[in-house]
Amino acid sequence: MFVKILPPEVRSRIAAGEVIESPADVVKELLENALDANATKIEVETSKGGKRLILVRDNGIGIHPEDVDKVVLEGATSKIESEKDLLTLTSYGFRGEALHSIASVSRLRISSRFFQEKEGYEIEVEGGKVVSKVKRGMPVGTEVEVRDLFFNVPARRKFLRREDTERRKILQLIREYALVNPEVEFLFFSNAREVLSLKPSEERKRIEELFGGKFELIREEREFLKLRAYVRRNVSHGEFHVFINSKPVSMRTLKEFLKKTLGYRTQAVIFIDLPPFMVDFNVHPKKKEAKFLKERKTLSLLRSALVGRGAEIEFSYLEQEVPKYETEFKILGQLNDTLILAQRGDYLYFFDQHLISERLYYESLGETQRADSLACRSALKAGERLTQRQMEELIEAWKNLKNPHVCPHGRPIYYMVHLKEIYEKLGRSF
Repeated sequence: MFVKILPPEVRSRIAAGEVIESPADVVKELLENALDANATKIEVETSKGGKRLILVRDNGIGIHPEDVDKVVLEGATSKIESEKDLLTLTSYGFRGEALHSIASVSRLRISSRFFQEKEGYEIEVEGGKVVSKVKRGMPVGTEVEVRDLFFNVPARRKFLRREDTERRKILQLIREYALVNPEVEFLFFSNAREVLSLKPSEERKRIEELFGGKFELIREEREFLKLRAYVRRNVSHGEFHVFINSKPVSMRTLKEFLKKTLGYRTQAVIFIDLPPFMVDFNVHPKKKEAKFLKERKTLSLLRSALVGRGAEIEFSYLEQEVPKYETEFKILGQLNDTLILAQRGDYLYFFDQHLISERLYYESLGETQRADSLACRSALKAGERLTQRQMEELIEAWKNLKNPHVCPHGRPIYYMVHLKEIYEKLGRSF
């Protein structure tokens, strides 16, 4: 009824390649199906890292009885009908390959009750062929059970990682989709033990629950680009989670760009919204990457939105607002002729004098690749003693930088600590 088989001319335009190479790939496709079905609760169960069992249960709208048999056919999808639809994608899925690919390498059972029906249907598929179909009493939604992955492709099965490794990959995947769908409840069980339980939440709360810390929010619009970036700086291990039009992407060039813009010791969850026709997700069979219609322009707008003046920034450090850049600094001194110690409000700042100077030269020279090395050679060096006036002038110049957070190489320019942390270490109340 809703599911159609894509015509050959449309299928030929879809990026070809292996969709299912590991248990995590199975979970990804089933999570996306559940989310496209408007599920508000998704449960994932695995056994032996997904090699023996993967079960995904949702409370979405379900599959229409006339479509239950069709969903495992090659090219079967309800997401697109023509080549034009590839330019206006809003759903996670569109390839018409997921369940067909899973069914061809596993023992598959699909149970689903459509929201307008009183009962559901269950089919069993083995090696890509439907072997049974029966009625089943069940709640509205869909349950997909995948057993013995690659049972009929032993050469591929032997390339799977250890159970713990496959389980971690699945957990990381679920966390990614949980970040961008905070209104959805997620549950993950591995070998009958609960690994993850996330109740519906707000976006910031979901992020801080998953990472266990406070983030600043940068919210900005620049021409056709909308941005929400949750950022935590000066962490021991930087990581970037990027979502374009609510889809998780893993683009090496984009993450390198973000490292240079925000710093490699930054933890960030970044949501980028673009008009659908300006981004192409049909460039990788697993939809891991995307291609911008105007890449240079898009990255320029993204850099401006992340570090430019006028961006709306909301802080939640220790439930207190961080003072704005206009607040005056009190210079306390110089440490080891390398770091400038300053106080602003309830925060202590440790500035690297060489990195401030390097950034100043870099921006004055035009932020080119050549300026990168020239700025490093021309900047103040660690070990140079500065007068009080020199330190004040350097900090004043820092306040007016386009990007005051990182040097041209992505190193953090400063580290800040709240006085409350210091007082608590000394056993005093703040």
